[in-house]
Amino acid sequence: MKNIKSLVNKLQNFQEHTPQEIKILEDAIDHEKFFARDEDIIRQGESPKFVYLVMEGWVSRFRNNHAGKKQVLNYQLPGDFCNLHTTLVKKIDHTISALVPSKIGFIPHHEIYNIYENHPRLAQSLSWTSLIDISIVQEWLVNVGLRSSEQRLAHLFCELLIRARAAGLTDDHVFELPLTQTQLGEAIGITQVHTNRVMQRLIKEGLITFKNKKFHIDDWNGMKEYADFDALYLHLECADSSLEKDI
Repeated sequence: MKNIKSLVNKLQNFQEHTPQEIKILEDAIDHEKFFARDEDIIRQGESPKFVYLVMEGWVSRFRNNHAGKKQVLNYQLPGDFCNLHTTLVKKIDHTISALVPSKIGFIPHHEIYNIYENHPRLAQSLSWTSLIDISIVQEWLVNVGLRSSEQRLAHLFCELLIRARAAGLTDDHVFELPLTQTQLGEAIGITQVHTNRVMQRLIKEGLITFKNKKFHIDDWNGMKEYADFDALYLHLECADSSLEKDI
C-alpha cells in the first residue's frame, strides 16, 4: 500500500473522503522514485508526462532566467502535488527539484483525467489544492514586494507551520525544517548572510527557536502580528484554528 497519509490529512481540511476514494488516489500512483538533494525531477522546457506527489521530503518549484538566476515559486511538502496544472501543457515552464532526499509518486496524466471525469468529489479536492498553489504564488509575490526582509521570513515560517500542520507533520507549534539558510533566502529574495541576521533577530525577539532542524514558533500571535500574516490565502482553516486552540 502506498503511503499517502499526508495527502489525505491535507484533503480533510476541505472535505472527508471515503476509503474507496482514498484507494483511487493510491491506485493512481504508477510508481515511486527517490531523488537526492538538489536532483531535478523535471526541468524547465521538458514535456511533463506525470503529476508528481511529494510522499517524503521537500521539493522546490523555481524559474531560471537566461543569466542563470533562480526565483523560487513555492515549496512542496509531503502531501502536496507539484504540478497538477501541467496536464494542460506540452512543456513545463519551471523546474521541480528535490530540496532534500525525497520520495515522489508519479501519477500519469490519464489517471488525473479519470478522476476529473468520473469522481467529482475527488475532482473538487484536486481543484482545491490547485487553488492553494495559485494563492501561495500570489502571496509570495506580495511578500517580496511589500514586506521587510524580517517580515518576509517570519511570514514564510508562519505559512510553513500551517501547511505542515494540515498535512499531519506536526501536532503543535514545532515542525522539522530541513532547509538551509541559503534555500530560505532564495524563497524571499535575500542572501544567506542576510537570512542569518534576520533569523537571529527573530530569535532575539523571542518569536522563534531553531535547533537541530526543529523549528518552533514560541509566540504564535506575536509572530503573526510581526509578519503581517493572515492565513486566509491558504484555505486551511482547520489547521489555522487548531494552532489558536493550542495557545
